[in-house]
Amino acid sequence: MAVNGVDLLTLSILLAFILVVVGVMLIIADAARGKGDEEGRGNAKYGGVVVIGPVPIVFGNDSSVVKWAIILTIVVILVFALLILLPMMGV
Repeated sequence: MAVNGVDLLTLSILLAFILVVVGVMLIIADAARGKGDEEGRGNAKYGGVVVIGPVPIVFGNDSSVVKWAIILTIVVILVFALLILLPMMGV
């Protein structure tokens, strides 16, 4: 399946690579920004979602972070489903 002359699989792999690079850049930027900030240590907010099959496991220490993790997980699952279903529909 080609979209404007580009294979959908190639486009998906390129998008995944770009997202990984952006994620690594954000982690490096956050680490560089946090250097020398000793007064804020120990107040980290974290959260995440691990999806094993159809079962999501949600964890975190702050409700707002957990809420955003769930929202982002839903968005990623919808995009994944769209990328799976579009070739099946002949688009």
